[in-house]
Amino acid sequence: MTINLRALTGKLEPTNTGPGAPHKPETKTGARQSDSDSLALTDTATRLKEAEQALSRADVIDMARVTRVANALQDGSYQIDAEQIAEKLLELDSQLP
Repeated sequence: MTINLRALTGKLEPTNTGPGAPHKPETKTGARQSDSDSLALTDTATRLKEAEQALSRADVIDMARVTRVANALQDGSYQIDAEQIAEKLLELDSQLP
């Protein structure tokens, strides 16, 4: 089976990828490089970035709660509420598609 590359690209260009190949920076046709290029973020993007940074600083694990549960498990006072667990499972199940 033959692949017609001209139909895909319109032309064939020689490729030199060996160790001695010259390095050409890739630029778009008509694009120019400038030392004063800038990027403007929308208000939404700025708020998202701030939220992302705040979340990255937040504790993922509530160590105070972990300590309370660990202590309750050790001294035997940890209570399991089966009804509450069942309600949460049903709530989660109702959210599934």
